[in-house]
Amino acid sequence: MKPLNFFGSNSNLATRSRRYLWTAFVVTFLALAIGLLEGVGVSLLIPLLSTFTASFSAASSGGALGLIQRFAEGYSRNERLLIVSSVIFAFVVLKSIFQVLANTFAAWVEGRVGQDIRCALSDSLHSVGYSFFLVQEPARLINILATESWKASDAIRILLNRIAAIAAILVFSVLLLLVSWRLSLIVLAGGLIARWVQQRTDARIRELSNATVSANQLLADQMLFTIFGARIIRLFHSQRAEHSRFETVSDGVRRSILKGALVYSTQGPLLEAMHGVLFLVVLLTAVFTGVSLPVLAAFLVLMNRVQPHLRLLEQSAASLAAAAGSFNEVEWLLKMRDNPPAPRGELAFTGLRNAIEFDKVTFEYGDRGEPVLMDASFELRHGRSTALIGASGVGKSTVINLICRLLEPVSGTIKVDGQPLSRIKISDWLNAIAIAGQDIDLIDGTIAENISYGRPNTERTKMERAARSAGAGFVNDLPQGLETLVGPRGLSLSAGERQRIGIARALAREPDILILDEATNAIDHETETGIIEALQNLPESMTIIVISHRPSTIAFCDDAVVLNRGRVVETGPLSSVFSYRTLEAGIPGDTE
Repeated sequence: MKPLNFFGSNSNLATRSRRYLWTAFVVTFLALAIGLLEGVGVSLLIPLLSTFTASFSAASSGGALGLIQRFAEGYSRNERLLIVSSVIFAFVVLKSIFQVLANTFAAWVEGRVGQDIRCALSDSLHSVGYSFFLVQEPARLINILATESWKASDAIRILLNRIAAIAAILVFSVLLLLVSWRLSLIVLAGGLIARWVQQRTDARIRELSNATVSANQLLADQMLFTIFGARIIRLFHSQRAEHSRFETVSDGVRRSILKGALVYSTQGPLLEAMHGVLFLVVLLTAVFTGVSLPVLAAFLVLMNRVQPHLRLLEQSAASLAAAAGSFNEVEWLLKMRDNPPAPRGELAFTGLRNAIEFDKVTFEYGDRGEPVLMDASFELRHGRSTALIGASGVGKSTVINLICRLLEPVSGTIKVDGQPLSRIKISDWLNAIAIAGQDIDLIDGTIAENISYGRPNTERTKMERAARSAGAGFVNDLPQGLETLVGPRGLSLSAGERQRIGIARALAREPDILILDEATNAIDHETETGIIEALQNLPESMTIIVISHRPSTIAFCDDAVVLNRGRVVETGPLSSVFSYRTLEAGIPGDTE
């Protein structure tokens, strides 16, 4: 396996791994030093043991063994024991110091790579267009961020371990050749057979890894529904059915993991058994070829010390194969960057002057049979408040998403003061808009942080004024006031309180265009009346767009646009629009 190609065809991950190419050289240096210190220390067993056995003489030994033996014979027996033992001890200490350095460096690299991958995934998610989230399973995205990204970062650690193992094996191989080249050839033949067995099992592990990832995605989906679908499950008394589904999906994960574990757990013992057989073959060969005891002892110790590095090499290959599915998932999300592209634009926007114009705008979701908005043409005039009226699902929220450029029209054009909205700088445009709605989540922070979200430098007096206008007087009754924590998604507050904080957030921005999308449907009538009065006192230059099924909420609006099945069926002053009059009178119709 090439050091920088362990991510296979996953080009984004491979590119990021190349940033850390330099670390391979550092790890190689440290591993060579560790292997050399350990290997030479082991080799010194030869003069140490020869002190007791005198199994060969310097005259009959050539090469490295001759040098070692001549060194040993230059001293008395006791001096030899003391010197060789001291040198071995020094090598052990130095090897331990280098090992600590290597472990620390590997941990630092792993942390940096993990940070890099997680930030890259975050950047990819924030760079993609909003429509991406409408078609993707949240469980899959959460699983990639929470689980698969860690496995991908672990791959760098595994790679560094492989490099270190290869360097150590190289050092020990050279030393084994110096001690006995005949026995080394036997070890080489056994290693090639073990490698063939390993490749066969790695392929199976890689296949089972992909199956496990798929099973985990199904389990994540079921977990999310168990939590976020708690209300509907209980309303339909489906707890037993959902638990049964959970058991089935969870068992699928169990069986998938078990299959992979069986192959993975079989690989290690099988290779270890092959190494044991190889050890016996080497021992018997040495006995029948007359290898001296000091040489045989040193060779067997070196051979034994190389085993952990060989096992690490084998296990790391299996670990990378097992993580193949995780690599594919992370790579998929990294490739989604700008697909679909996030909105852009080049024209500066300083404020609405005339109107937002929809000119024969059509939009459709890919999985639906017909467009949710068809040839829609209408105007939202500057300084006017406009109500979007229609039954649920007729395209009102789609209009809002198009205005905010969360979505882009399939055909037709949205113009702002005569310029295509697509050409306006997205940052300028969104800075001029504030939206409050029934499903605009709060962040996990304080009330002050929620009101000032998007405008962190909002003055406290402005936040307090916005809270009063939004009917959020309950904030003053809280022990910590604006500094009260709202919990994840604001769930420590009631639905009505969350909506009032959302309205306060929108008002605190002092926007050019204010959008209220069912922003008061969880608020009592008395509080709503106060909010409407505050809206009527907003600057006359502000353009307001309101969606609500409550006649009382849209009563203050100047104009109305009525939608029915994705088409604009009526526009004009609110008081003259027939759909509003029927809604106000409580007459059932398409608007309800």
